[in-house]
Amino acid sequence: MQEELRASEAKFAGILAIAADAIITVDSSHRIVHFNRGAEEIFGYAEADVLGRHLNILLPVRFREAHEPHMDSFARSPVTARRMGERREIFGLHADGTEFPAEASISKLVSRDGILFTVVLRDITQQRRAEENERFLSGASAELAQTLALDSTIAAIADLPVPRLADAALVDLVRGASYVRTTSRRHRPDLAEAMHTLGDHALTPDSPSPIVDAIRRSRAELTQDVDDEWLERYADPETLAAWRALGAQSLLTLPLVAGGETLGALTLIRTTAHGFDEGQRAIADQYAQAAASALQNAASYEAARQANRARDEVLGVVSHDLRNPLSAIAMCARVLEESSIDDAGSRRELLGTIRSSTETMNRMIDDLLDVANIERGRLSLELDAREPAELVLRAIHMFDVESREHGIRLETALPTNLPLVRADAARIVQVLANLLRNAIKFTPEGGEIRVSVERKDSSVVFSVRDSGRGISTEDQRHIFDRYWQSAAGARTRGTGLGLSIAQGIVQAHGGRIWVESTLGSGSTFAFTIPSAN
Repeated sequence: MQEELRASEAKFAGILAIAADAIITVDSSHRIVHFNRGAEEIFGYAEADVLGRHLNILLPVRFREAHEPHMDSFARSPVTARRMGERREIFGLHADGTEFPAEASISKLVSRDGILFTVVLRDITQQRRAEENERFLSGASAELAQTLALDSTIAAIADLPVPRLADAALVDLVRGASYVRTTSRRHRPDLAEAMHTLGDHALTPDSPSPIVDAIRRSRAELTQDVDDEWLERYADPETLAAWRALGAQSLLTLPLVAGGETLGALTLIRTTAHGFDEGQRAIADQYAQAAASALQNAASYEAARQANRARDEVLGVVSHDLRNPLSAIAMCARVLEESSIDDAGSRRELLGTIRSSTETMNRMIDDLLDVANIERGRLSLELDAREPAELVLRAIHMFDVESREHGIRLETALPTNLPLVRADAARIVQVLANLLRNAIKFTPEGGEIRVSVERKDSSVVFSVRDSGRGISTEDQRHIFDRYWQSAAGARTRGTGLGLSIAQGIVQAHGGRIWVESTLGSGSTFAFTIPSAN
C-alpha cells in the first residue's frame, strides 16, 4: 500500500510538473513550497530559485500590499476555491521585471500541518493582444467607413495606426506617373517638424526609397534597423536631414492593393529601438487591406461624383453651346419662310449660315461622343502605316480659308526622310485639326502658326507652334481637362473638349501629348506617335 501510495504521489507530481499552466503552492506564511515547470517557463525562474521565498516576488509592486489581506480573507471564508480577478485584472511579474496579464484560480487545503494555497495561473498576453488587435481593426474599419470623402479617408488611413502600430505613418498614393504623399497627424509633437518636411517631399518613380519598390512589386518592405548607411542609400537627399531628425529606427511599408490594383503604400515608422515582430506585421497587413478597401471605395465615390459633374457639364454644353447654332438656323429658316427674298446672294448667305451652324452642331455632338468613348476605353482605331507629311497636309488644308480670313500664316516643316507611323489617319488628322483650331483662336492677326514633324527614337513627333500670347503655368495644369477653357485672349469659345479629345486619341495610339509655353512667347503643342517600323 505504501508503494502504491508513493507511486500515486509520484504520478500526481509528474502531472503537475509537466502542466503548461503555472501551478504554485504556498504555505500559510505565503512562502512558495511548490513551483512546477509551467511556472518556470511563464515567470522565468528556476524552481530552486523560488522555493521558500515569499509569493510577492511574482507580483507587480503595486499589488503586493493588498494581496496578503485578500489571501487571509480567503483563508477564513468557507469557500475552498474561486477564480481570481473578478473585481480587477491580474498581472504577474517576470524574472526580468516585465509585467504580463494573467488568468488565475486559487484553492486552499487545510491539513494537520496547516493551510496550503495553490494557484493555477495562465499567461494571457497573446490572448489579450489578439483581443486588442481585434478591437483596433474593428474600430479602424468603423472609422474608415464613416466617410467616403477621398481626402478624409486618406488622412484617416495615415492617422489610425498611430500610436497602436507605429509612432508615425506615411501614405504615398499613385497618381499617374507620380506620387502624392500624406503624413499622419497623431504623432508626438517632437516629430511634427520632420514629418512636415517629409510630407512636402513627394516621391518620384526614380526615388531610391523602398516605398517605390513596395508599390511596383505589390510586396511589403521591412527595415528592422534604420542606420546612417541605410539613410545614405535610400533617403532622397532633400529629406535626409528630416529622416535623421525623426530618429526612425524601423520601417514597415505595406502596399495598398484593392481589386488587383496597387493604389499606393502605407509606411509605418517606429522611432523606438525594437522593430516589428511577426504578430505586429500580421495585424499591420490586415489594417493595410482594410485601408486599401476603404481607399478604393472613396475613389469610386469620387469617380461617381466626377461623373455626375461631367454629366452636368455635358448638359450645360448641350443647353448653352448648341443653343447658338440652333437659334441661327431657326432665324434663317424664319426669314426664308416669311420673306420673299429674290436676291440670290442673300439666299446663299442664309443657307451658308444654316450649313455652318449645322456643321458646328455636328462637331459638338461628335466631340461629346468621342469623350464618352475615350472615357469607356472604346475609342475605335483603324491602324495602318501612314505618311506623317500626308496627315499634316490634310489637316492644314482644312484651315486654309479660316487662317487667311484672320491674316494668319500657316507654315510647315516636313522633312522627306520621315518613317511611316502606325496610326488611324482620320484620328490623327482630328488631333491636328483640334490643335490648329485652338492655335487660330489664340493667334492675333498677322501672326504665324507652324506645323512641323520630326523623328525621335522610335516615334514621330508632331508639333503645332503659334505666335499667340502664351499660356500661364497655372493654366497649363488644366489645359487637357475636359470642359476647361482659358478666357484670356481667345478669339472664340468652344466646348472645351478639343484638347481632352486630342489627348485621348494620342494615348490610344500609345503616344503622349504635352504643351510648352511661356507668357508672351506663344505656345507649342506636341505629341508622339510610334513609328510603323
